[in-house]
Amino acid sequence: MGFRETLPAGCPPPNAHDGACGTAFRFVSSNSPDAGAFASEAAKGGTPPAGVDLCRWASCSLYPDLETVTKKTKLKNLQKYSFVAELKISIGSGHLPRTTNHIDFWMYDTFGELYL
Repeated sequence: MGFRETLPAGCPPPNAHDGACGTAFRFVSSNSPDAGAFASEAAKGGTPPAGVDLCRWASCSLYPDLETVTKKTKLKNLQKYSFVAELKISIGSGHLPRTTNHIDFWMYDTFGELYL
């Protein structure tokens, strides 16, 4: 299985694994998001801020629960998004590291289990 996006060397990191995290959430700008809504900032052509890890920049940024999403809605850089998409991340979807309040997700090119 390949990854949906071209990743920098050494990415995903060694602490990432092909695993399930159940339900995850992502800020999106439409209530009918397309695949582009789940692209990394790197894939969108953005320039990473100084000091940002390029592997993380090439990940799809997700949140593990609605409580975290609610807290993050107050952040100025996320206020441009009007909607939250719910995704089902099962084994065989991609790589993700173990985290508590944020998920860096490098999805496989076959990933398509979006539940909106």
